[in-house]
Amino acid sequence: MEPESYYTSEGDIAYIRVRSPQGRVTSEDERWGLRDFDETGALVGLEVWSASKVLLGELIAALPRLEGRGTAIERQPA
Repeated sequence: MEPESYYTSEGDIAYIRVRSPQGRVTSEDERWGLRDFDETGALVGLEVWSASKVLLGELIAALPRLEGRGTAIERQPA
């Protein structure tokens, strides 16, 4: 069972679970990552890309490590 929140240096991705989802989860693309919503429309999690550049180091240090999960993503301006 994987942690509900984690950081992986492969891809520099942090996932922060806000609450347990009810039913199916869908994602909305943001320029910084993804917002996950459950079928009730409630925010359930945030996937932050380039996490080490945008999140506090203390937050990343506190997250469990989940290596082998991420893939590097380089966003291009629209």
